[in-house]
Amino acid sequence: MTEVETHTERGWDVLRIRSEGLVAELVPGLGGTVTSLRRPDDDAELLWRTPWGLRPLTPTLPGNAEASMLDHFPGGWQTLFPNGGDTAHAHGVEWGYNGETRLAPFDWQVDGSSVIMNTRLVRSPFRVTKIVTVDGPTISIEESVHNDANEAVEVMWGQQVVLGAPLLGPDTVIESGATIVHPDPTATSGANYNDVMPWPRSVGEDSMINLRRVVGPRADHARLAYLTDFVDPKITVRNPAADLGLDLTWDAEAWPYAWYALESGHRRGFPWFGDGYFLALTPSSSWPAHGIHDARRISKATVWVQPDETRNARLALTVHASTE
Repeated sequence: MTEVETHTERGWDVLRIRSEGLVAELVPGLGGTVTSLRRPDDDAELLWRTPWGLRPLTPTLPGNAEASMLDHFPGGWQTLFPNGGDTAHAHGVEWGYNGETRLAPFDWQVDGSSVIMNTRLVRSPFRVTKIVTVDGPTISIEESVHNDANEAVEVMWGQQVVLGAPLLGPDTVIESGATIVHPDPTATSGANYNDVMPWPRSVGEDSMINLRRVVGPRADHARLAYLTDFVDPKITVRNPAADLGLDLTWDAEAWPYAWYALESGHRRGFPWFGDGYFLALTPSSSWPAHGIHDARRISKATVWVQPDETRNARLALTVHASTE
């Protein structure tokens, strides 16, 4: 039996969707962001939350695109659309860091065990629909984007899931259906996007990195890589020490790639000040994570959505014990 409750947090309407296997919280007014996923028997949290969490609606301080994005970034699970990563000027307007959808206010209604959310973006001509369903230990997001305009629009599209402790720790193991890894040279000096490696290997600063294993917190370590050529669109993350695991599965036709980003105390100063510890996994239409112009130039993996065309995709997350 799935129950949906509403409460208020810092002025936001927050929906709590509870089943026998999972408790999810989402904020329709902030892009439909999923801010919490907990296992009900022990309250173990899977998602990572920024130190400031869900902030009240406040004026944004002056700053660059990343700083402006972080002003209202609570962590958790968000849609990246119509841009991914660095801000870009496209179709006559600036598209912000990770796109507009993550900030857009959604109208919503409850339909059984699902929450149906709808919005119309401002800086691009899209209507976005998200259907969030919690069923037992699984939460799924079915998403559609519809081009209302009379011209084709080039976009990036993905779902970013940011994981933290207790799922993330020195015992955590990551399995992937990808076969190819591309390192990101902006994160690893001397690397090149064409330094193709077989999963789980990637190029590090001093040696090869095993992406299957992660480091503990405050290890002064960061990774950014792109997983491609999936034989199975699936990533499994498990931590035997916490007896906690999850499976991410998604629609590979819409999102054939996945970004892999790990931060463990490497970034000094703003925003983490040496204390960030999270793993961000982003099934996506495109790579790298540096805005639509780099995605077009480097991977030629942007998507053109034609007038009156609708694109659909689905991502599911299933929670389980680490041994399952």
